[in-house]
Amino acid sequence: MQIRYRRVLCTLGLILGICGLNRPVLASFPDRPVTLTVPVGPGGGTDLLARQLAKTLSQKWKQPVVVENRTGAAGIIGAEYVMKQAADGYNLLLSHDGVFTATPILYKRPDFKPLEHLAPISEVAIQPYVAVVNPSVPVKTMAGLIALIKRMNKEKKPFGFATSALGSADHMAGEKFQLACGVHMLIVPYKSTAPAITDVAGGHVPFGFFSPAAALPLIKSGTLRALAITTPHRSDLVPGLPTVAETLPGYHANAWFGVWAPAGTPAPILNQISKDIAMAVKTPEMAKLMKLNGLAPATSSPSEFAAFIKQDAAHTAELIRRAHIKVQ
Repeated sequence: MQIRYRRVLCTLGLILGICGLNRPVLASFPDRPVTLTVPVGPGGGTDLLARQLAKTLSQKWKQPVVVENRTGAAGIIGAEYVMKQAADGYNLLLSHDGVFTATPILYKRPDFKPLEHLAPISEVAIQPYVAVVNPSVPVKTMAGLIALIKRMNKEKKPFGFATSALGSADHMAGEKFQLACGVHMLIVPYKSTAPAITDVAGGHVPFGFFSPAAALPLIKSGTLRALAITTPHRSDLVPGLPTVAETLPGYHANAWFGVWAPAGTPAPILNQISKDIAMAVKTPEMAKLMKLNGLAPATSSPSEFAAFIKQDAAHTAELIRRAHIKVQ
């Protein structure tokens, strides 16, 4: 009886000790600089989003949030770097969706398991795409584009589709388009958005899906012709532009961005960072940046974000299977 009583006291003491430890740790977080890793190069939309978020969180936390670009291998290098850091909330990853959906399937690395080795914190933003063609392409609507591609398929002539990278969200948008309307396009992959959209503007490739931030300046200058946007409903990002869904009912496509920490990071810290991100995206500075870059704010709790990633990863896996997508 005395031994059992001691065990109860020890267990109670352990529980109280853990609770006592969590309170000061959370209350003082962060008490030193935080690193926010971005798995793409500087200057692009993901990098700009990370830098504005870092600036806003720095003001909130009264601690520097330092952005580091670690590029390569379709985002794997940056993600793996964060996986190997201490699980204490001081090393975070801001990434696009592809690292967690298409990349683990297409780039066969048995040891790369981001869904297991990184803890979701919050979604940050979503980004639709604008379907654009070179002005020399004799179509002005998605229906006209589909008819043209079908005619070229029948004549066994290639019709090119430019994508920023194999496995990217814009690539997935193109594959989804092919399946939805029963056409075949020649996928032309690039290393980033800039050379891809440059070649469509130059007439080397006729068609592509690009972010509003990349496409709108060229659309306004007449260098590209916009056909539709991939949002479920018409968007203020490109006023008056039809949706792809108006031609292909049910079609929509977008990229999304979020923040992760190494797996094992304490739940109270994950929850606190998630709440602070939700606060950050509501600031006028973040709202302005998102609007300029064709993004819409989207935040979530760690559990909501985890469920969303799981669902989207399953959807992407099915799309890759149906489209027979492979990386050579």
